Amino acid sequence: MSRPKGVASLVLVVLCAVALAACGSSSNSSSSASGGGATSSAAATSSAAGTSSGTGTSASGGSGGVAQAKQLVAQEEQPPKFSGPTSKVDIAKAKGKTVYYVSLTEEIPALHEWGVVLGQQLQAAGVHIQKCDAKGSPDGITTCLTQALAAKPNMIIAQALDTKFIASYIAKAKAQGIEFVTAQTGTPGVPTVPGDVAEVTFDYPQVGRILADWFVADSGCTKGAPQIITTTSSRQPSAAEVAGIQSEVAKLCPDLHLPSVQNVLIPDWPTKLATTTRSLLTANPNLNYLLPLYDGMTIYMVPAINGILAAKDKVKVASFNATPVVIQNELAKQSPLAADIGGPNQWYGVALADQALRVLAGQHPVASENVPLRLFTRDNVNQIDPKKDESTWYGSVNPICEYHKLWGLSCS
Repeated sequence: MSRPKGVASLVLVVLCAVALAACGSSSNSSSSASGGGATSSAAATSSAAGTSSGTGTSASGGSGGVAQAKQLVAQEEQPPKFSGPTSKVDIAKAKGKTVYYVSLTEEIPALHEWGVVLGQQLQAAGVHIQKCDAKGSPDGITTCLTQALAAKPNMIIAQALDTKFIASYIAKAKAQGIEFVTAQTGTPGVPTVPGDVAEVTFDYPQVGRILADWFVADSGCTKGAPQIITTTSSRQPSAAEVAGIQSEVAKLCPDLHLPSVQNVLIPDWPTKLATTTRSLLTANPNLNYLLPLYDGMTIYMVPAINGILAAKDKVKVASFNATPVVIQNELAKQSPLAADIGGPNQWYGVALADQALRVLAGQHPVASENVPLRLFTRDNVNQIDPKKDESTWYGSVNPICEYHKLWGLSCS
């Protein structure tokens, strides 16, 4: 997939790897929103270099928490190993079946790439796929899901759609005997919505914990609490990520009290993020860390930070997505962005295909495909070539080859 260039394309890229549930969100943008509405998974998956930073049971504050955070960051910076499923898939039982794939929008490069990889891998297994682009609107979602039900496929896959918004369609699919799989709803595990048989997602609570680990390791718990900036247009993953940050900071720096979470809806990013950033830094000159949930937000925040003389060389930013243009233009250069977590898009696409094939073959889905994460910082960004395809940023593992072994296909 070619990488977009220029400012106009940058605005599209900003939403990479975000499970956008804008259709079910509030229509207004508030200056603050509580992140406490979601809780992180109690049993975190090992999603960053085979480790989980949220599995400790005892609070460890002060120097102990900082030392623990530094150890975790060192692990989270490493290229991940394959820790996906090990059980074989009898793809012969899935051959000839049909999947109807509904994506929130094809305008977001990450979502487009997920759909491309999914389609390629299902076709390699002999499964037919139809696609519908919901174009990011509630009407588009309902149109695509209505068409999907009418097509009577063996399976519907809903990518980045809010499960509360589409619950009635999941129920209709179940009534018609159509398998329904959701994707990128935020927290790996067995779905709880009736009729939703399987889920594949990045581990957003773990994303939050990694952001917190980096903050604690960098700040030593002595430079003030970080300001979280969320976007409730993406409710399920955003709430999960916020909860991960809050729980990890509370564990490692128990004496720090996080400020109220600020919220800027996705449609308001171009017009409100810069203003919000300036307001936060002006109101609190001692604010040293900003944690916007998705790195596309930094495109509007970094210029605002650089425009404040007292903040330019002091404020540090950490985020999630490792969007190529953000890595190239911010992390790989001198800028306030000091850390960015990435989830490999190709890896995710083939993992989604694996889950679909398991269900189509009449096998039990896995609770989690364990799609990994990797933390990129100033310490390891020089280990990758930001100008190369992002699939090269995650080490030597060939995820397609690993899954083809499970499917009985030749490794290519």
